[in-house]
Amino acid sequence: MAYCPKCGVKVDHGGKDCPLCDFPIPVVEEEVEEQTHPFPTPENVYPKEFKVIKKRIFKNIAVFLLLAVVVMYFQNILLQGTLTWARYSVAATFFLLAYIAVFLNFIPNPYFFVTASALITLGFLFTMDWIGGELNWFWSLGLPLVAGIFLLSLIGVFAYRHLKRKPLILAGVFMMLAGLYFIVVEGAVTGYFFGKIHLFWSYIGGIPLSALGLSMLYFHYYFPQSMKEQIKRRFHT
Repeated sequence: MAYCPKCGVKVDHGGKDCPLCDFPIPVVEEEVEEQTHPFPTPENVYPKEFKVIKKRIFKNIAVFLLLAVVVMYFQNILLQGTLTWARYSVAATFFLLAYIAVFLNFIPNPYFFVTASALITLGFLFTMDWIGGELNWFWSLGLPLVAGIFLLSLIGVFAYRHLKRKPLILAGVFMMLAGLYFIVVEGAVTGYFFGKIHLFWSYIGGIPLSALGLSMLYFHYYFPQSMKEQIKRRFHT
């Protein structure tokens, strides 16, 4: 709605003269609302680009390893007339490819990384033992060692994600986990070779580590801040 600049009377839209005083109404362009264009949310494209690069690396490695498998297979057939050593090397090559896929971290989750690594290791050990004709050491030696490191690694990942801002407690937890794994290793090895579990050196290594781990917990809760900072520097935490 326009107004007459002389007498102030309202003039209908499109009117050229004032209906009261016949004063010509100047043409005024209507204001056009400017369209606002909000700044787009920035997107980090680095993970996508890096994932493409990792896929390319994996494909190249896979082609190279598959060519190596073909060479080993035919070399064994031509030299021995049957598959002997190539069974081990070919199987190991496929498991190596699986390890590389996991280590390239296509799924960036530490629990997945630990679980996938443990499953691949179990599959590798089972295959190596099975290729020999029968399962001799997998159940009594390979499985306990891998299962032990798998469970303790899960605990370690959980502890790191929840205690990374408390380095003294985290260091203590890792020390106690290492002491526990000493017991797992010696128990599995002695049980396989001697038919019963006999613990000796795991106590020598595990007890001091566990005691030091408990001392880290004590230092965190009861030591003054100046002492905590000095201990952190000693352990580079």
